Amino acid sequence: MPQKFENETELKYVSPDLLDFDPTNPRFGGLMDKRSQPEIQQELVKEPYYALELVDSLLKNGFIDYEPLVVKKNGDRYIVVEGNRRLAAIREILAHKDRYQGRIEDLNEIPVLVFPEKPDAEQKNEMRIYLGVRHLIGFRDWPSLSKAQFLDREIRQEGLDKVLKELRLTKTQVRRFLVPYRLLGCAKIAIPKGEAFFTLGEALSRSGIKNFIQLEVDENLEIESYDKKRLAMLLNYLYGPKKTTGERDGQARAISDTRDVSRLAKVLDSDKAASVLAAGKSIDEAEIHVDTREESIKRLSKLRTDLAVLVKKVTTGSTNPETARLIQSHKQFDLAVKDYSNKEKA
Repeated sequence: MPQKFENETELKYVSPDLLDFDPTNPRFGGLMDKRSQPEIQQELVKEPYYALELVDSLLKNGFIDYEPLVVKKNGDRYIVVEGNRRLAAIREILAHKDRYQGRIEDLNEIPVLVFPEKPDAEQKNEMRIYLGVRHLIGFRDWPSLSKAQFLDREIRQEGLDKVLKELRLTKTQVRRFLVPYRLLGCAKIAIPKGEAFFTLGEALSRSGIKNFIQLEVDENLEIESYDKKRLAMLLNYLYGPKKTTGERDGQARAISDTRDVSRLAKVLDSDKAASVLAAGKSIDEAEIHVDTREESIKRLSKLRTDLAVLVKKVTTGSTNPETARLIQSHKQFDLAVKDYSNKEKA
């Protein structure tokens, strides 16, 4: 029989009653540090964790054995390092058996991958790498903000080069999460909820936007300097200006989704276009000021096409006495643009 070491990692089946949530889990972003176990349970079933989404699957399929919870021993109990949402869903089911039907008995003992109570340095590394690979580049993705928090903590403890090597990440990959997180921390600005954080990461990967806020980052991805006023403007463009309640007015933001980030970067990299946007004009109008002549002619040709559709739509069946004049004026405009575009292409 092979020798069993006291500090060996092992797979076993345990009762959910022996499991505790991990308040320091990166997914929580420090929000659970002072919460009790029942309080964490209450939070996990709500936004943004939505643990109850897992209930139907657990009732139908039971617990999937090849995806154990990752835990570490804590005396006679275990702290869940990975799988807190699943534990919350299981506790919900077991606490209300009369409310649910399905494979409830399968949840009386569930598989856990147990890391020792006092792991040595090598095993600490193993746990860290396991979580990093699983959640940063693996199949069980963390939200962008959780990735940023995890990377910030690990890099401060272990150093950037070591984390990059162990998790097989590039500096560019880490920068996308870490720089916006550290920038907002330096500016003491509340971090956007959910995947809105990802939008800022996308924005700060564009040179035009970095130039606009005058962002300087050192070789360890620490924030050296930035323009706080322009950062506030950027956040308004990405998320909308703040209301009197402190919430942001998403309807008034300059771009509608992350696909428009490159357009915003192009605008902010031009003093003229950026001033137009700052004056309250739309990104479409501001973008005109950075178009090349060729791009402007293409934009005019598209406008010609769109205008033809609109004129036809509003004039068909119209009894407005100005209809004939609108149709005639449009024909003249359409012909002028067509001729102009053709000569420019010649």
